[in-house]
Amino acid sequence: MGFSVAIPQPVAEKGVQRLKEAGAEVIIPDAVSEELSVSTIRNCDAVLIRTMELSSQIIEQAPRLKIIARHGVGLDNIDVNTALKKGVYVTNVPRANINAVAEHVMGMMIAGARQFIQADQGLRKGHFSIRNQILGIELKGKTLGIVGFGNIGHLIAEKAYYGLGMKVNVYDPYLDARNIPAFVHKTEDQREIFKNADIVTLHVPYLSSTHHLVNENVFSMMKDSAILLNAARGEIVKEKALIQALKEKEIRGACLDVFEKEPPGKDHPLWELDNVFVTPHMAALTEEAMENMAVTCADAIINVMNGEEPENVVKNG
Repeated sequence: MGFSVAIPQPVAEKGVQRLKEAGAEVIIPDAVSEELSVSTIRNCDAVLIRTMELSSQIIEQAPRLKIIARHGVGLDNIDVNTALKKGVYVTNVPRANINAVAEHVMGMMIAGARQFIQADQGLRKGHFSIRNQILGIELKGKTLGIVGFGNIGHLIAEKAYYGLGMKVNVYDPYLDARNIPAFVHKTEDQREIFKNADIVTLHVPYLSSTHHLVNENVFSMMKDSAILLNAARGEIVKEKALIQALKEKEIRGACLDVFEKEPPGKDHPLWELDNVFVTPHMAALTEEAMENMAVTCADAIINVMNGEEPENVVKNG
């Protein structure tokens, strides 16, 4: 069985090897661009894609394309509707990186609560006395608000409740009551999460309905001692409003792994604030998760090439 797979961005070698062992010709371009992507994907049977934009134009010009395997969970970089109309499978990996993201969020939560970054920077400048100037908060007994209670939200809830002794409130309009752990309180009003939580973490997909979900109105509801975490998508938070809220101390701080525009510029106004902890969209990037995602995508592609329906098929855009 011979088939060709385009991999526009680097993935774990184990996934590449899985494809080659199945008879695939793996095509890895030298760079990522719209023009290069069209020429690379045009004659391929499959695409294993990370964050590169896969527009309708690219998909329409790929007559042999049978599957787009998304190396991650979010699908906002793929024109799913065009793919489905052409009969192209779209898959993702909803569980392969959930522990990586959950651990990253927990790390951000602790770093924000205990102000690790401020302490580190102060000590490096010779200010040992900073230990008396930045008092952290303990998470035990605090209320964690989770907006979006999918796979990652569930795992964070478990780690926060069992590991840190936190109370957990969640909001998810699509959540089946049978899937709610006994220790979790589900609210029917999203505003209650923002009003009552000491820590808020976002785990919703980026859709038109979630664009700037967190905005001026939300920050005005939140406690001035609250911390916002975002490891979902940058566009969910209105950054201009966040910056203002941080400057005016409407909230205690923010921990961000994602931004409205990526990569953010060197002169981004967030960099001027000392109550922000940031990482470069790396929550899902661990050795284990990268290997899991690459292998899961490879297996989906191989299944399709064998005439089988792959796992984790996306049914609609």
